[in-house]
Amino acid sequence: MKKVSFIALLLVLVLVIGIFASGCAQKPGDQGNNNGDVNLDDDVNQGDDQTPGDETGDDETGEDTDVTQSKYYGYDYPEGETVTLWSQNFGEIWVNHFSEQVHQYNLEGRGYTIVEEFVAGAAWDERMNAARASGTAPDAYIQSYNHIPAGIRNGYYVPIDDYISKDIIDRMVDIVREMVTFDGKTYAIPILAEPSAVLYYRKDILEAAGYTEPPKTWDELIEMAVELKTDDMYGIGVPYWGGEIGWSTWGMQYGNVGHGPLTDNWDEPWIDDGYREFLEFWKKLYESGAVPEQPLSAYVDIKPMGQGDYVFQICGSWGVSFLINDYPEMWPNVGVAVMPTNDGNQEKTTATIGGWVYVLDAKAKNPEGVADYFTWLLDEAHPERLGQYHVGERFSKAAPFTNVAQWLETQAPADADYVAVINKIASYGQPEAAYPWEISMAIDRMVENVAMGYEDIDTAMEIAREEIAQVIQDYELAGTNPRKK
Repeated sequence: MKKVSFIALLLVLVLVIGIFASGCAQKPGDQGNNNGDVNLDDDVNQGDDQTPGDETGDDETGEDTDVTQSKYYGYDYPEGETVTLWSQNFGEIWVNHFSEQVHQYNLEGRGYTIVEEFVAGAAWDERMNAARASGTAPDAYIQSYNHIPAGIRNGYYVPIDDYISKDIIDRMVDIVREMVTFDGKTYAIPILAEPSAVLYYRKDILEAAGYTEPPKTWDELIEMAVELKTDDMYGIGVPYWGGEIGWSTWGMQYGNVGHGPLTDNWDEPWIDDGYREFLEFWKKLYESGAVPEQPLSAYVDIKPMGQGDYVFQICGSWGVSFLINDYPEMWPNVGVAVMPTNDGNQEKTTATIGGWVYVLDAKAKNPEGVADYFTWLLDEAHPERLGQYHVGERFSKAAPFTNVAQWLETQAPADADYVAVINKIASYGQPEAAYPWEISMAIDRMVENVAMGYEDIDTAMEIAREEIAQVIQDYELAGTNPRKK
């Protein structure tokens, strides 16, 4: 990599969380999500976890503004048994695409009529809890990956293996299949996957300074952010404490530390020298002055990059579609890269994979109808049925099925090199954390303590160990890791 002096931007940040989402409106992510607020007894999505720009649920289709109906609501379809689906409202692209797919399915008269409602994220938990209590839950509904284990424990939904063909399950991308499989059973039908951490950078600024490629190591990132920042532009925007670092760095921890904050058996904290190096990065970053004192936006919001406030910004892959759609004049100057690592090796995990799936309710009245619709939607001969959604989202999300991914490769513009970057990140991705959110918050506070100079590294690590040990005890976590092989 060629180096030259200059100044520009490096660290911005975000503060917010508590709940937001992936899928373009929510942080997948639960990457998306889905902010990692995983309570062992809770599989609801913690409300309005949205990424910026999503038009959650206030459609003028009746008195209930929390629910958006399909534009085909009330259409006179061929007679069939009613099958109910609930999705969250992830914006116009999502609602229009899946309303159209349901419409086309219903027109074929396969013996079932799908009725899908799109619920505002802020109203989701209340509605789902009320529906379960009254026995009126939909046959199938949307869920984020990281909430699947809690739903299984609580008996809220059942495996799909007896209803969905093995061919469909076999076509799932490996990492996605792993995220929906527990104890050898498949519990969800994935719709999208999206990396939680991508490095966005100003190509024009790097080129003007003589750089031929984006940074690959943590040291290079800090050095370039410091060199390229100006009085009008920060070096970099990063996740902030208060929750954001807690979930957005899951992948950074897995790939660079080599593991998460718990042992595999969930019986002890695992805060070792790998975390020391992780903390040294954050300390050096904040000491460099490349990061603004206060974040310019939430982590999920790519707006500062679009407005020219950063040289670099870390955000999820969903940022691509927002930049293309909302900042078309800036987009040609923005590059998309794999997150830098401690040693420059980018052939490893740099992000967790969030996103959204459909689960089959344990008390579904018509599981066969659910299966028939998704068998139709995921027909191997028709990858466009799901794939067109990804086209609408500007290829900013990874397809969860191999045949859909292959079809998308034929649809992407020749100059859309970011597609390969997102797919590469996803291929090395890890599932989002399934442990309680309090564990992630212990890591969040540990980083804050070091970055802000409240504690030295040794003390901050010891505090985190003690907090995590208490969570293990409080939740009786030992031996409960649902992903332990």
